[in-house]
Parts: sequence; structure tokens; C-alpha cells
Amino acid sequence: MLNIKDLSVSIGKTKILNDISFSIKKGDIVAIVGPSGCGKSTILNILSGVIKNYKGSITLNNEPIHNQHFKCGYVPQTLGLLPWKKVRQNILLPYKIDKRMEKSNEDINKITSELGITELLDRYPSQLSGGQRQRVALARAFITKPDLLLMDEPFSALDDMTADISRKLFIETWEQHQATTIITTHNLIEAATLGKYIILLSQSPAQVMHIIENPNFNRGKETNGKEIYDLSKQLKELLRHSQI
Repeated sequence: MLNIKDLSVSIGKTKILNDISFSIKKGDIVAIVGPSGCGKSTILNILSGVIKNYKGSITLNNEPIHNQHFKCGYVPQTLGLLPWKKVRQNILLPYKIDKRMEKSNEDINKITSELGITELLDRYPSQLSGGQRQRVALARAFITKPDLLLMDEPFSALDDMTADISRKLFIETWEQHQATTIITTHNLIEAATLGKYIILLSQSPAQVMHIIENPNFNRGKETNGKEIYDLSKQLKELLRHSQI
């Protein structure tokens, strides 16, 4: 579905990405991990169209990605909620931005119910906990039935317990909608829990060091399972040796 080949990006004279290549099949979840500042967020910003100056090719269903209209859900690190708009308005923002989208009240009600935020729709983001704001951001991303869902360290600002609950809610919602998803994270347990495939990047300028198929991927395995822990240790060793 999504094919990235020889993707390179520089900011000024500084090279951020160096010939990044990988493919994602429709409906897969890919977790990208690597050192801080290696360019994980840059990849998402290119895919979402925020960054347009790059070298290499990106195709979606065999067509150049930025030559076609496709639905992209994006959950940034900051979650991107507008503080002056209520939860309902934040969730419906994609419909206001893109008038071509067909709004379905049934879909909206279903997703807000799945994420347990139906009773929060008339509140402002400042009146929500961190976990609640995170669920609102997920609802806004899923509401458009995205062809591609991008999540930039979406759980990093949450405490461990809230992050664990949010990951499980994400998986439960994802199972219903099967959005092709890329998640960036520095949390190796998170990568081993959520990613069907895990891509390890080197230090900047980032290159793909390893692409690992997760043998434990089964959508919702407990994060404290031995298999998850063992895989996270393997990822840690691979990253450590990649930086030497």
C-alpha cells in the first residue's frame, strides 16, 4: 500500500534522513524507534504533507502520494487540540477543513463510545485529564476513516498507567477500523506491544538499521508479558550496537 524509497531530507546544510526505504501493507501497524532527534517525526511530517522538500519517492497504491487525495489522520506529540473549542468541535475539525468528507453521525457516536468520551463532548480540553485529551485526539484521527494514520509519540506525555490504558483503547479501536498506521516512539515496550513491524533507525542522519517482524503481535497482548519484555530487550541491544 505505502512504499517509501530512498527518502532523504536536509534542513539547511544538516542532513536529517539518509536514503530511508520501507514498505507498509494495508492494515498493518509499524512502530518506528530510534535515538532522540534522529528524524522519526520528520518522516511523519513528510507523509502528512507538512514537509514537501525531500528526495526519493513515496507512493500510495502505486501512485505518488502527494499527487492524490487520501485521508490522513495525524496525532502529533502535542495532540493538536484547539483549546478554545469544545471536545465535539475538536473531533469534527477534519470535516470543517475538508468539505469533501461525508459526515456520519453514526460513525461519530460509535467512535466516541468506543473511546469512552461521549460524556466529555461539551467540555473544553483544559477541563480534561491527559488521558482524556489523548482519547479525544484518537477520536479525531479515527473519525475520518483514514487511509493512513500517523501517530507521533502519542503516549509519551502520559504516566505509565494512563499510557497503558490508552494503548489498549487504541488497539481496541484500531481493531474495529484497521487503519494502516505508523507510530513513532522511544518506548521499546510500546513498540514491542503495538507494532506488527518495528523499524529501527540509526542516529541522524537516520538510516534504517533493522526491520523486525513482531512474532508476538496479536493486538492487545499485556505489556508486561515475557515475550514483550524479551523483544524489547532485543530491540535495546540492536539499537545499542547500531550506535557504536
